[in-house]
Amino acid sequence: MSIQLISPNIIAKYVPSTKDKEDAGLSSLSSLSRFFIIPSMDRFKDFAGGFLESVGRPLMTGVSLKEHSSFRIGGKAEFFFEAVSAEELKAAVARARLESIPFYVIGGGYNILFPDEGYRGLIIQNRAQGISRGPGPDEIEIFSGTPLSMVLQFALDNGLAGLEFLAGIPGTLGGALYSNAGAFGSSIGDIFSVGIFLDSEGKERTAEGCDLAFAYRRSALQQKHSIALSAVLKAFPGDQERIRNGIKENLEKRTRKQPPWGTPCAGSYFKNPVFPDGTKVAAGRLLQEAGARDVRVGDAAVFPGHCNFLINLGRARARDILALAAELKERVRANSGILLEEEVIYLPGSFSMP
Repeated sequence: MSIQLISPNIIAKYVPSTKDKEDAGLSSLSSLSRFFIIPSMDRFKDFAGGFLESVGRPLMTGVSLKEHSSFRIGGKAEFFFEAVSAEELKAAVARARLESIPFYVIGGGYNILFPDEGYRGLIIQNRAQGISRGPGPDEIEIFSGTPLSMVLQFALDNGLAGLEFLAGIPGTLGGALYSNAGAFGSSIGDIFSVGIFLDSEGKERTAEGCDLAFAYRRSALQQKHSIALSAVLKAFPGDQERIRNGIKENLEKRTRKQPPWGTPCAGSYFKNPVFPDGTKVAAGRLLQEAGARDVRVGDAAVFPGHCNFLINLGRARARDILALAAELKERVRANSGILLEEEVIYLPGSFSMP
């Protein structure tokens, strides 16, 4: 997953309370208006009853989003459901739409920043997993909630090459398709063959690579608000030892500069800027040149080994991360004239997928 359906640059502004200012040490913050995430009894009974009837399993309430975030940040979700099959995923989305309950689908909880106030609506975690060979001889068919690590292991076990660049990329297939995740000059769009998606009207659609307009960290899914259900990835026969060595090499490259596994962060925070001629410049380099290495807001800090990783030192809040990101963007703009764009999604507490 991780799944970007809104521009992370669009963040509602508010005037923080005196306590907020004292807590954060800031004169202004980016956030949403406050609200309670505890559902009223009538709201709970009405939605929970209909949800159980439609989906077949009960939803949960008051679930801490911090526990479902690689940033270890976030308030509580009013409603929460883990869909373990494509049918459950479709049914959960359909019920939320039927009852006009705001909802958002997440994958592994990477590449996303949940709000401190929580989410007023239904968070659906996509855990629909499964992998098989086919339909072509060198293709892999995968459910969208499958972790990329499982996809890579399956390819290795079956002697299928071409997916080694996925090594070390966290999250699920669905999130990777949504953001066209990649590394080392390759991306998921390069190996995508065909997929089945749930559109904004609740209809299943089949799409090929040309339909999804893959570009650097972008896909048409972000504009169409479509939810991936499954996909077929292309591979080619390879020697298992060479595949294993390729995976090992890529993992070693990542571990040299990136935060240690388990560090609370969401991966690269900003996209690498791409100029009209196709030239790409590393956001980490721009941040380093702008003096970002030692910048910190509360417990939100820049990782010393790579300036494009923002980490939670233990008690960081979403507003700390947002304030830190805003400060870094301004420093880069002032130093190089380049405006960085967030890769990590900030999910406002009342936003809903259509």
